[in-house]
Amino acid sequence: MKKKILLYSILFTGFSLLNSCQDDLNLTSESVITSASFWKTEDDAKAGVNGMYFNFRTQTQQNYYLLGGARSAELTNGVQSPLTLANYYNNNLTAQNIDVDWAGLYTVIHQANLVLKYVPTIQFSPTTVNEQKRYIAQAYSMRALAYFIMARSWGGVPIVTTPTENTNQSEYIISRNTIEETFTFIKSDIESAIANYSDATNNKTQLSLSSTYALKAEVNLWTAKQLGGGNTDLNTALTAINAIPTAPSLLPNFKDVFSYSNKGNSEILFAVRYSLADVPSALSDNWNSFMFVGPSDFAPLTAATATATFGTLGVGTGNAGISRVQPDITRFNFSSTDTRKTATYLTLYNGEIPVVTGLVKYNGTVDGATRRFVSDVIIYRWADILLMKAEIKNALGQDPSAEMNLVMQRADASSSFTNGTQAANDDVILNERLKELAFEGKAWWDLVRFNKTNIVPSMAGKKILFPISQNTINFNPKITQNP
Repeated sequence: MKKKILLYSILFTGFSLLNSCQDDLNLTSESVITSASFWKTEDDAKAGVNGMYFNFRTQTQQNYYLLGGARSAELTNGVQSPLTLANYYNNNLTAQNIDVDWAGLYTVIHQANLVLKYVPTIQFSPTTVNEQKRYIAQAYSMRALAYFIMARSWGGVPIVTTPTENTNQSEYIISRNTIEETFTFIKSDIESAIANYSDATNNKTQLSLSSTYALKAEVNLWTAKQLGGGNTDLNTALTAINAIPTAPSLLPNFKDVFSYSNKGNSEILFAVRYSLADVPSALSDNWNSFMFVGPSDFAPLTAATATATFGTLGVGTGNAGISRVQPDITRFNFSSTDTRKTATYLTLYNGEIPVVTGLVKYNGTVDGATRRFVSDVIIYRWADILLMKAEIKNALGQDPSAEMNLVMQRADASSSFTNGTQAANDDVILNERLKELAFEGKAWWDLVRFNKTNIVPSMAGKKILFPISQNTINFNPKITQNP
């Protein structure tokens, strides 16, 4: 019982700190929170859902990028990073040195399972019953998203559908499901989510009908290309995109999509909120702090020179420093007229010699004299969806020009897409995704889906799936290591 009490205390401490819900929780203070005393009221349900998003935000502080982007050669030069990040960029991961495992994502799944178990038992008023259905839908969506992240990273994983509310380890010591079983489960959760959304309400910081259709499209695009789903899954993905409500649109200016003052804009379908508005105990920088310029990065130039290029710098030798995780600026092939180039990174020169390149796409905001890396982590935005649609249409033998030109001409009015062979189109679509979505935690999974991981120099002779951490295997001897 003590372990149960501790678990719930951890899970529900700080739920009201999460900025993803817009209104106050107004929870009654209790000295001990258990499953017997909680899950009684509408406010309890809201707090439980907040906890789910809180746990997911923890995963986006660093792990989301390490799994979805870091192995893609977006970052190559001068890699000497803290937290063994260089092992990801150089594709030197082993069961012993990988410091990202699936335990954190299972905390998200656990919280979703709690919501799915208890929220249906709470009596909502007739005027708020749709909110109850929305909570249930979001839990299904979040569980599907968490499993999708894991399936792309590790392959088949153990499917857990009930919350872990006791200390009986036999409930946790289970084998991996197959990759096919895992994706069947993901798709089932997505359909359950869609069935429970009663409207298209979307505050952009919570999962919604729009972002769930985006997730459905991406999942089916993945299984079409990676699991033999073929045209059936491609058509399912296309139908899902066409079903997205609320009329999202591209912003005229690419840079504005990521502006701290423009959070939740019309291009965003779902983003994880980071904000100076968080109370100090919940205020935290995300992974972008490792790819900005700090005081140790610009020698022999002065701080004033660096500031003139980047604005207020990052702080602390261990908090920021592009010299430790340097973007490979040759990787993207931006044209000189592509507005995405300077909106993504800037380079400081000593004469004609490059000194340091800093990521400016997600540079947060300045709080007093300190830069805080509190840009939202965007999970789905409209440009991503348009490029997915182009990829789907091309795979179906259809002309993707309309979608490609929307994205390309927003970045560069002089550019245009010319429809060619499927193979040639795929190369252009992938290249656009690598430029448009650079450093958004998409590049590695894109390379895997296009079967193009071979273009990453450090991938020669390496495995595509992530190794499972030795700690995970030690805890659960039924887990088999990826080959």
